[in-house]
Amino acid sequence: MDHGVRRLRLSTAGLALFLVATASLWQAATPAGVAASQSELSYVSSSTWTAEPPSRVHVVAVITATSHTAADGDRRYYYDRIQLTLPQWSVDIQATTTSGVVLAATVESTTGSSVIVSVGLDQRLYSSESESFDLTFDLVDSGGSTDRNFRIGNSLMSFPVAAFGSPNTPGSSVTVEFPPYFTVTEEIGNLTRSVFGSGEVVFSSGVLEAPTQLLAWFTAVRPVAASDMRVRYVRIGTLFVGLRYWFDDIGWADEVERVLRAGYPVLRDLIGLGDPTETTLTVVEASTEEMGGFGGSYDQSSGEVQVGYLALPFVVLHETAHLWFNNQLVSDRWVQEGFASYYAQQAVNLLGFTSQGVPVLTPRLRLAAVPLNDWATPGEPNSALDQYLYGATLEVAGQIADEAGADGLKRVWAAARADRSAYQPLHSAQVESPAEPATDWRRLLDLLEQSTGRSFEPIWRLWVMNPAQTSLLQQRDTTLAAYATATATAGSWDMPPEVRRALDTWQYGRSMALIDQSLEILVQRDQIAAEAATEQTTAPATLKTAFEHQSLSAATAEINLEFAVIDELSAARRAGTESGSAAGVFGLLGADPQADLVAARSAFAKGDLSRAMSLATSARTAWQSADTAGQIRIMGSLAVLAGGLLLLALLMWTRRDRSRRRVGEAAAATVIASGPTSGATARGGAPFGAMRPAQTTTRDEATR
Repeated sequence: MDHGVRRLRLSTAGLALFLVATASLWQAATPAGVAASQSELSYVSSSTWTAEPPSRVHVVAVITATSHTAADGDRRYYYDRIQLTLPQWSVDIQATTTSGVVLAATVESTTGSSVIVSVGLDQRLYSSESESFDLTFDLVDSGGSTDRNFRIGNSLMSFPVAAFGSPNTPGSSVTVEFPPYFTVTEEIGNLTRSVFGSGEVVFSSGVLEAPTQLLAWFTAVRPVAASDMRVRYVRIGTLFVGLRYWFDDIGWADEVERVLRAGYPVLRDLIGLGDPTETTLTVVEASTEEMGGFGGSYDQSSGEVQVGYLALPFVVLHETAHLWFNNQLVSDRWVQEGFASYYAQQAVNLLGFTSQGVPVLTPRLRLAAVPLNDWATPGEPNSALDQYLYGATLEVAGQIADEAGADGLKRVWAAARADRSAYQPLHSAQVESPAEPATDWRRLLDLLEQSTGRSFEPIWRLWVMNPAQTSLLQQRDTTLAAYATATATAGSWDMPPEVRRALDTWQYGRSMALIDQSLEILVQRDQIAAEAATEQTTAPATLKTAFEHQSLSAATAEINLEFAVIDELSAARRAGTESGSAAGVFGLLGADPQADLVAARSAFAKGDLSRAMSLATSARTAWQSADTAGQIRIMGSLAVLAGGLLLLALLMWTRRDRSRRRVGEAAAATVIASGPTSGATARGGAPFGAMRPAQTTTRDEATR
């Protein structure tokens, strides 16, 4: 199977207990009366167990009984029968002598674990006398519950083997034979395996010193052809299930359907995520050998579950729980296996199913302890390490559930499915997703603590983390304390997203640097608020936006710009205060820098920093240049006024001169009019010599 397969080990502890409770009864659990009556009779055997699928295991045992009675005076004692304890599935019991004489074989009693048979001997056995006979019987599977260990079928055989013989009597032996094409596993025992050229697999014990100490269990399987599989389709809520089972094991399909119909809704409600994203499930009957020694497996890539022929409710529900607990929800193997086991166990308990198959963490298994984070791939299914890991993951999942509570765990799984980071903004409804979507053991710890407010570090230290990882916890504690301080300092502001992302990925060196930078910005935030109040405005929301939603570099750039605008507002305000001279008044004629300053303050509060800077600069420049502009305006005005006065004086002088000229012209006209000869006038004016002085004077005036 590929790397994505998730498996659940079927512990052999239950099988061993079952074997001890059954096969050992063939010798050790002989009824008290029988044991007493045979206290001086011993026997050894050479038995051959031949698997003959699909109907039976045929057993032939050559038994040699020896009497150890002692004479009491003239009285001699003998045995004329021997009582044997056979497996509970024994039928067709027959006994014959080596010469072919049929011996009486009577079933005296039958219990849930054994069959007591009395075999009449061909002759009386007195002291030190022996008799041998052949005992044959068949082990037949009569069906019943799917969780029965004893199976004899077309594709599967699973049965116990033991030696017949008196306690502490050496000489017995056992041989077990399997037909070709079967894969045979000795689940319990230590017999010698041989494979013959024709394909038969044979196990042999050799001569045993103590026959009652031999207990073995064999499982033999062969691939089931597609034509030998049957399919049943069922719908459970939104889940469409296909059950593929062996043609001769319809009981398996019945049991799996029963467990799924009852258990699936319980799992869904316990986990709290609703129906899984996958809406189809294929459950296939398989042998333990087909699953590499495990009782169940889940292949996420195909959506196929393999469940052992025992159809244990815990195994069925554990594998079904992987519909939720797989790589899409959590990435670590121990989390997937641990919580699949935890919720399966909860469902089994609620529904009253048998708890067979639930991993148990015994003191012996604790000796094989390793950090759960070191569990990457399946190990040997029957190894102490593998058994420890399955038991430990269930134990840890239970401890986590006890600490978090049912509702706390549901919140954690909901956050993991939604790809929600553990560290979310406190004052914003916006949900942030992690840069790395997979929820591993680190994010699980963060989600648990952030969702419940409780500490899970002791569990992680004791069970989960290896020594190289535990050093991170001290860094984590220090960084989270600094983060809490920074969050309190931020007040109504959320911390920057890059800080939360660094925390989510456990980059604690980077986290501390970002937290320190955040604290510097928060100090400057308060400085800006104070200086803005001095300049009769308020700090804009742009810094908060950059800090909460963009980046620390964007927030730093915003701070630098806001400080620059505040400096310009302050400079403009001071320039207005210092500008009050008469010349300044003339310089501001037609301008209103105070209005510009007010507008700049308003623009700053709204976050329009470029406009605020422009208006503040305009106001400052106007005030600072007012005196010079006023002086220029005054000098210009005086120049204009002087020019006007000069022009007026010239105009007045010109008018006076013109008046004088007109008077002269009038006087000259009078002289001419009163001259000696009037005829000259009539002929053309005054004589040339008489008029020249007057004409010269006139030109001179014109020239002036």
